[in-house]
Amino acid sequence: MAEAFRDNDPTDCQLNAANSSLVTECAREEENTLYTSTTFMIWLRWLRVVRALLWTGGAAGSIIAASHILQSGDSGSKLLAAGCALAGVLLPAVGRSLGLDSSIKEYGRAAAGFKNLQGEFRRARLIWSHRPFREFEAVARPLFKKMNDWRQLSLTPPEICFRLARRKIKAGHYVHDADEPQQLPG
Repeated sequence: MAEAFRDNDPTDCQLNAANSSLVTECAREEENTLYTSTTFMIWLRWLRVVRALLWTGGAAGSIIAASHILQSGDSGSKLLAAGCALAGVLLPAVGRSLGLDSSIKEYGRAAAGFKNLQGEFRRARLIWSHRPFREFEAVARPLFKKMNDWRQLSLTPPEICFRLARRKIKAGHYVHDADEPQQLPG
């Protein structure tokens, strides 16, 4: 009877293969989260710049319109004042209608979530993988679920953001000094 249960237990070779596969998958997901979070951070910067430009443009239009109205010059000046007043009203409204504030909040939350998952997958790969397979799997399985949960947001920044993220990553911007081989003096 006891031997029947033992036959269902995986062998050391099977556990080593499973462990190796799980380490590889953690490494893949760590890389995926690095690219995704970096892409989102780049797009987030662009969104913030666009929002700032719209609000600044609106404020500048209002200021220029007010100064021209106060000067009350010729008809060309009145036309410029009307155009600037219109820009002062429309530009912030464009930002609102595009939903920039909610997009910024959503991308910021997602970028942080993916960045946190990157660290979790790294720790799982480098630390928890040295524990017995079942303990390692118990740590890794919830990480894969979290990854799938974050992916359900289906955020899609422009492709150029991914290309810029890849360029930064390949240039070594995200390599930690502690991960580089240490050179002994002398």
